[in-house]
Amino acid sequence: MSIQQTEALAAAIHELGYDSVDAFALEKAKEALRNEIGIYQQEVTEFENKYEKNFQSFLEKFDSIIKFGLFEKEDDEMEWRVCLKAIELVESKLKTLED
Repeated sequence: MSIQQTEALAAAIHELGYDSVDAFALEKAKEALRNEIGIYQQEVTEFENKYEKNFQSFLEKFDSIIKFGLFEKEDDEMEWRVCLKAIELVESKLKTLED
């Protein structure tokens, strides 16, 4: 990046109300992490609506759920579990940035 670009970037960020490029980057990173959490949470909500239960209840009643086939339930369990773990990991990153 050239000196002119660096100066223009700093000026633009200051005009947007940020004290520094770091402050701007921090805010944008937190915003991106919140958006990522929202995407995973939407997927979790779709599974909760589909099975009309939370993940723990789904696991407890897995064998008695007959509305959906075994392969579908197993696939959903894996995807649901990944979404929940992803939320946990991204929330941890966000917490670190917010502290």
